[in-house]
Amino acid sequence: MNKNEIKMANRKAVPKFLLIMLLSLIVGGAVGFFSAKFSLNALSDSLKSAGTFFGVYIAPYLMLAMAIVIPIVCILLYKSAKKILSSWDGEDEDVYNAADKKLSVIMWITGAALILSFFLITASYSVGFSAFESKRHTLPVLVGIASFFCILIESVLIQQKCVDAVKAMNPEKTASVYDTKFQKKWLDSCDEAEKIMVGKCSYKAYAATNTVCLILSVVLAVCALTFETGFLPSLAVCLIWLVNQSAYLKEAMKYSKAGNKIS
Repeated sequence: MNKNEIKMANRKAVPKFLLIMLLSLIVGGAVGFFSAKFSLNALSDSLKSAGTFFGVYIAPYLMLAMAIVIPIVCILLYKSAKKILSSWDGEDEDVYNAADKKLSVIMWITGAALILSFFLITASYSVGFSAFESKRHTLPVLVGIASFFCILIESVLIQQKCVDAVKAMNPEKTASVYDTKFQKKWLDSCDEAEKIMVGKCSYKAYAATNTVCLILSVVLAVCALTFETGFLPSLAVCLIWLVNQSAYLKEAMKYSKAGNKIS
């Protein structure tokens, strides 16, 4: 693009950007005004009580349910994928894609379960050491801890089975899921088409993370003002946002430099 085209593109985009900023300012001002007028900060004690109840009486048993249900669902899906693979002749792409899709669903389920279990164990710990001072509170916490480790072990074993199944379909992939450099070795074994797919998926994940972090930062800023949640939740989100940005830009500069050398 030449300078005139760049200026025209900017002029075209600026009104929409200013409108979004104006609407955000209006919404933020309205939230602050009504929070002060109706004393919404008084709800902070109620939210704290609700969080304590969730952490003590709900979160541990949700993890217990996950530890029981997730292996059943994943094993059924895995057996279905293995059955499909048993009929694969090594060439039919439709059969390969059907099995690969089921394995990908299993990987997503176990990954999501692991992330959710970290949230739930944190919710269980939110009561602090006072939970161990009462038998009524100690049992749920112990159930939560045991369930968390079960989910952790189940996720690793199930994902290992899925990776082994993919390796059976693609003999060029030899990395073990227990290898500390598994991701690097796996990417190195990918062909150009797979690397392009990884690149596209990575950019989508990068863009989605930026959007979610932006939204969460705004929401948490409002919550800090309204419900006195403090700055730590926002700090955690901003750290993730910063790492996401820095990692992406670092890799972009590295590959841009490599590309200039090649050219």
